[in-house]
Parts: sequence; structure tokens; C-alpha cells
Amino acid sequence: MQQTDGISGLTKMAVGSVLMVISTQAFAVEGYKDIYLDREAPINIHSIYCGKDLKNLRALKGGYVYTNTQHIEKGTYYFTSQYGEFSYTFNPISGQDSSKILARGLLSAGKMNKNDMQKEVCIVGKIAGLPKVLLDGIHTKTMRVEDPEWDVTMTKYGFFGKPAFGKGVYKDSRTLAKYDDHDQKIYDANQAYIQKVEALFAENFEALASGLPKRFEDAVKYAYQEDGFLAHKKYPTVKEPTVWTAAAKKRYDVQMHHLTQGVAYDKIIQANFDWFFNLTGKGNALTSSWVLKRSELTWNGQIIEQTATIRASFADGKSLDLDFIIKSEKLSTSVFATLAEVKKASFAKRNSIIMGANKPIKPITPPAQLQVYSSAEKKVLFFSPFRSGRDHYTFQ
Repeated sequence: MQQTDGISGLTKMAVGSVLMVISTQAFAVEGYKDIYLDREAPINIHSIYCGKDLKNLRALKGGYVYTNTQHIEKGTYYFTSQYGEFSYTFNPISGQDSSKILARGLLSAGKMNKNDMQKEVCIVGKIAGLPKVLLDGIHTKTMRVEDPEWDVTMTKYGFFGKPAFGKGVYKDSRTLAKYDDHDQKIYDANQAYIQKVEALFAENFEALASGLPKRFEDAVKYAYQEDGFLAHKKYPTVKEPTVWTAAAKKRYDVQMHHLTQGVAYDKIIQANFDWFFNLTGKGNALTSSWVLKRSELTWNGQIIEQTATIRASFADGKSLDLDFIIKSEKLSTSVFATLAEVKKASFAKRNSIIMGANKPIKPITPPAQLQVYSSAEKKVLFFSPFRSGRDHYTFQ
């Protein structure tokens, strides 16, 4: 038997004969209580399928109903859309499970007479044997009143009709003052934290930048003093153990590692000297050095960066400009959250199902100090950043 749109005759038989006999001729929709949504209670958005009868499953059309209850109640729900106001009146069907099948009467275009109702049968819950495409489409989405995704979700489903929160009232305003106030405090505290961090960085940067000329002079003196040291340096010999026990091998490996690392480090130092003397010429005396300029403070992701340029003049009249990038420690991403992101994180925290994890987020306290790093901290590695291939220097 050929299957069309995922629904075959064999599938229909699997649904059960009970669906085959239900049609709009089998019941009468009656008027019941008017049902309006409570703004301050969780809202369930039920997806349903309705049609004249359930014999032709392919003819069913999808829709949505908003409730404050777990199931769609007996009564009349009101909606508005771009085509005007309309209502759905739901009523149980004798002999049927009301959590799965309901009768529905549609009144639109301002009609109020029950005789004008468009009568339909609706599948409102999962029924064994239904085609997968229908089973997957029948679901319930729950939104809490303080859900930060409220507006986006209501706009998405509002295409099918906005629910009424009172007679003729379709605005979904919510009283979220206590949540909004708390989230605003979180956001304001984050902004104060960032401002404090920038102030601390500025203090540290100025201290480091001001000391760069002296550090440069010390590095040049060190280069003249230690240049060529590698050619005369003697390294200890690591002897292999007489008996290769596990402990002896471990001790031997540690000693070899330290030796290898020491040799590699010394080669870096000599390479720094070679770079500097190849650039300026050995014997070209340093006459003066000073901070030439400071760049503006910038954020590079979660790190603050700022550049200080020093200029060094030499006896031959040439000068060397070195750009030192000074960086802060990496800050937490949560500090940079927008107010919308703060609301979303706060909502998730309040409604966490993990025991003890649903405590409110506390506003962050501005730091008392900040770690700031400079590539000029060690004179033995002073020139390393500039010989790495990055363009941080100019010699002219």
C-alpha cells in the first residue's frame, strides 16, 4: 500500500476505530465559562490538530491554545489576530478522553451566536498509533512569567492568534518589578566592575610604561655584559645509571629534561643579543631613551590591552622604536553580559532543578587589584617579543 505524506491506510487502522466515527455530527458545542489567562502564572502553549472529522488525518490543521492549566479546560478561550477577534469553545465528547480529544467551536468576525459556530474535532494529546508527523507536532511549551524569552515566544506563536488576559485585553504586560530590579542591579554592578578594572589597569599601565626606558637601558647593558656567554658555558654531564631500575630511569629522565631546557633557554638569550646587535650594530652606544607615545586603552575580548612605545637614540644618530603591548588578566565573560543576557542567566538560575543551584545571582563586587603583564619583566628576555617576527619595532 502506497504511503502519502507519512499517513497510510494501514496507519489509520492503527489509530483505532474510535477516531473513525467522531465527526462534527456527533456532538453539539455549547457555551461555557469565559477563560482568560493570568498574567502572573505560568502559561502552557498547547499545539493541537483540528478538522471536520478524524477520518481524513491529512485534512487536519494545526493550532495553538494558551492555558494556565495542564490541560485545555471546558470553556471559551478568546484570541485576536490580524483578521480580528475570535474564540474557541472547547467541550468534552462523551466516551472520549478529554486530555486527548475535544470538540471545538470557532466563532470569528465578531459573531456571538452558537449557531454560527464552526464545529470541529481536535486532537489535543498524543494518541497511540497516530502518524509520527502528528505525534511530533502535538506538544506543550511552558513559559514562566519571568521567562526572558517571553516576548520572543509570544511573538512567534502570536501569528496564530494572541490570547486574551481579560475581556478585550490582549496585552501581555507582566509585573516583574522585583526581578527587573534585581537583574538591573546585576548589570549595573558588572558595569561598575568594568570601570574599576579599567581604572586599575590605567594605574598599572602608567607605572609599567614609565619604567620601560630604564628597563631598556638595563637590557642593553646586560646584552653587552653577557654576549657570547654561550660559547664558554659548560654544562654538567648526565650519566646513565648503572642499573636501569624504574626509579633510576625516572631520575635520569628528569636530569636530562632539566639539562635540555637549560640549554634551550640559554640559546634564546643569546639569540636575543644577536638580534639586537645585528639591528643596531655592536659598539653603537645608547645615548638616551624615553616613552615616545601611549596608545588608547582597548578591549581585546576579555583582556585589556594598551601599547607604550619607547624611543632609543644611539651614538650614530639612528633611533629604535619598540612597541610594548601591556595586557590585563582575562576577565570572566559574565561581566560583559548585556541586560538581556543577565535576565536570561538570572531566570535559569532561579528555576534550576538542581538542589541549591537556584539561589539568586549576587551582584559582583569591584576588584581591589588587577594582574597586569608586560613582556619587559625579565631583562634576559627583554628583546624576545621583537625578534619573534611580529612588527613591534622600527629602526631608522
